[in-house]
Amino acid sequence: MPVVRSSRLLPCALLLAALAGAGCGERAEPLGTLEQPYPVTVQGAGDQPTVLQGPARRIVALDPGSAELIVALGAGERIVGVPTGVRIPRRSPQKVVSRTGAIDVDQAISLRPDLLVATQTADQLDVARIQRATKASAYVQPAASLLNVEQGAIDLGFLVGEPAEARRLVGRIQQDVATIQQKLADVPPVSVFVDTGFFITVSDRSLLGDLVRRAKGTSVAGPSPGPGPYPLSDLRDANPQVVLATSDSETTLRSLQANPVTAGLAAVRKKRVVVVPSGLVSRAGPRVAQGLEAIARALHPDAFE
Repeated sequence: MPVVRSSRLLPCALLLAALAGAGCGERAEPLGTLEQPYPVTVQGAGDQPTVLQGPARRIVALDPGSAELIVALGAGERIVGVPTGVRIPRRSPQKVVSRTGAIDVDQAISLRPDLLVATQTADQLDVARIQRATKASAYVQPAASLLNVEQGAIDLGFLVGEPAEARRLVGRIQQDVATIQQKLADVPPVSVFVDTGFFITVSDRSLLGDLVRRAKGTSVAGPSPGPGPYPLSDLRDANPQVVLATSDSETTLRSLQANPVTAGLAAVRKKRVVVVPSGLVSRAGPRVAQGLEAIARALHPDAFE
């Protein structure tokens, strides 16, 4: 029988159950060496489930976080294509995604993958073109929250034949997150503006937005800001306590001090403008707990003294 795992149906309780050795009411599975039955089916975030007849052997990862998850699961040697900027230990896979996110469809096809891994931010038409040309299975990794990262790790564990390692990885993430949230238990939330560049911010339904919320930050832009730059007049009126800028935003304390509208913000006057590494806080990968800690330290430095 196929093993079915649905990312859409894996809440925290089921993930914890998986860590204890049982999944979705099916047979108990040990955390050690595991002979996984095939075919295997996972749902992911796509419209169609992903089905593999055997462990993926040639993987093209179209998302940096996905590539890092596969490496963390011990299957990095099977990755043949990655986005620019992603390094795989002891390997040099082909670059199939530019720094701007454009997919090199022809290059990806030439690598003859049996598994494509992407998130919903990838151009789904390009993903479909690669899939049609190579007959590869495609998995759309959920990537809009910390819980999504855990769900994606479990799914990818089944797809690459490392379900036990996936559960161990999720267990480590959950332990690290619990430690961080314990430090934040008694601190009040702070108001924050997240700047990803040109005053474009994030929604609560994004990984970065979810991490800010978990770190006890309240976005002054609200849960669902528009896709364009946040109005500076609204930012001035909201007067956030902290400005959190991603490292690729080019936003700095000096640039905000030089802007007559933002120079008077409380965060700017008190020099609470913190730049965090984009790759750490925006990738749905195994370092997600480190991203949470970086944001928590930026918002509540006293909690980590």
